[in-house]
Amino acid sequence: MPRNGDVSKRTASRIFRAIWRNPGISRIDLAKQLDLDKSTVTNQVAALMARGLVNELEQGEASSKGGRRPIQLAVNNDYGRFIGMEIQLGFYQAVVVDMSGEIMGTTRGPIDTNDANFADIVLSIINDMEKDYCCNSVLLGAGVGTAGLIDSKKGRIRYSVPLGIEKPFDFAKAIAGRTKLPVFIENDANCCAWGELAFNRKEDLKDFLFALVEYREDEMSLKRCGGMGVGFGIVLGGKVHTGTHGFAGEFRSTFCKGKSPVQFSLAKEELVTLRSNADVLANTIEELSRNMAMLINTMDFSQVFIGGNVEAFDPDLPVVLKAKLEENWMYATPKDVEIRYSSLQDKAVAYGAAGMVFERLLSEHQLPGLGA
Repeated sequence: MPRNGDVSKRTASRIFRAIWRNPGISRIDLAKQLDLDKSTVTNQVAALMARGLVNELEQGEASSKGGRRPIQLAVNNDYGRFIGMEIQLGFYQAVVVDMSGEIMGTTRGPIDTNDANFADIVLSIINDMEKDYCCNSVLLGAGVGTAGLIDSKKGRIRYSVPLGIEKPFDFAKAIAGRTKLPVFIENDANCCAWGELAFNRKEDLKDFLFALVEYREDEMSLKRCGGMGVGFGIVLGGKVHTGTHGFAGEFRSTFCKGKSPVQFSLAKEELVTLRSNADVLANTIEELSRNMAMLINTMDFSQVFIGGNVEAFDPDLPVVLKAKLEENWMYATPKDVEIRYSSLQDKAVAYGAAGMVFERLLSEHQLPGLGA
C-alpha cells in the first residue's frame, strides 16, 4: 500500500500539472477536472503556494448565477530553472529554461569528449550555465542528450558510434557524489520527443514520430559515419517509447547490406560528400523518406516532427516524405499525417533534454516543493 506521503505527492503533482496546462484555472474547476474533493484541492493549493510553486492571479468572472468571483491560479515560472544540453563529437549546445519552457539563455562551443572526461564536461557546462542564468532562481535539474544506445533509467551509455564509446559507460556513477543536482541522460532523438511533450500546452499529443536529422560537420564524424546522422523519438499514448532494451528509435536503412557504422546504403566515401554533392544528398533524403514512410504508415502516426539542422538545406524533407507516404499507402483513402519542422531547429535536443528533466521530476513526484 502506498504511504500517505506518496499519495499526497501524487495528488500535488496532478494538481500542479493541471495548473501548468491551464493557466488561470480556479480551485473549483481543478476539483471538477481531477475529480477531487474541494477541501483536498484547497489544502494542496495552499501548500503549493506556501512553497512558491503556484501563484494567485486576478479574480475571474462570476457565474451567471452570481456569487463570488473565482480566484485564478498559475504556476510561478520563476520558481526554478532547468538546464538541457546536447553533447556530440566536437561540440555542445546548452539551454536554460524556466518553468513555462521559455528559453532564458543558450550557449554553444567546441569540446573534445570521451568516456574519461564526459562527466567533467557535463559538470563544467552546468556550473557555467548556473552562474550565468540562474542567479535569481533555483536550478532544479539538468538533462543531457547524446547519440547512441542510452539506458536512461540507469544513466548509462551502452554504445555510441558517433562518440566512439564502444563499451558501457556508467554516466550516473561517474557523476554521483559530485553534484546534488538530479542529472539525467537520454538519447538525443528521444530528448526531442520529450521537448514536444513536456512543454506543450496547446496540443494533446498522443502518437507521433520525431525525426532528428543532422548534417555532420567535424572531420572525425564524417570519416567514421558519413555526412548525416538520423535518430527517431517515438511517442505512443503520450509517452516516449524506449522499447524492451531501451533501443527504440535507432535507425539504419533497410536498404543497407552487411555490417557497417553508416546508416544508409550508399558507400561511406559517397556519404562524406553529401554536403557538396547534390545527387548524393537527393538520394540520401529519398532513402530516408522511404524508410520513414513505411514506419509512419505502419504505426499510423498522426504527426511527424522533424528537427536538427536539416531544415537549412535542400531538398525539402517534408515534401519528399509526403510523396513517399502516398507511394507507400495502398488504399484509396488518403492518410491524414501532419508533417512539420520543429520550431526549435538546432536547439531541439538541448531543449528536449530540459523538458525531459521537468517531466521526469514531475511524473516521479520528485519536483522540489511537491511534498513537505
